[in-house]
Amino acid sequence: MRKSVPRLKACRKCKILTEQNKCQVCDGEDLSINWEGVVVIVDPTRSELAKRLGISRSGAYALRVI
Repeated sequence: MRKSVPRLKACRKCKILTEQNKCQVCDGEDLSINWEGVVVIVDPTRSELAKRLGISRSGAYALRVI
């Protein structure tokens, strides 16, 4: 028997990827299953990419949320 793969949703406000029905970063409930690209931020304080994208918390983020 195969396990089902959880479908990740992206928060439209902060773009973090989650399996939940509510964003754990901004508490938003406006999530989308339609997103493109992934960036993983490990240390936002040292990451130039995190600074450019306005990300202050580590995690996996969508590059584009539709």
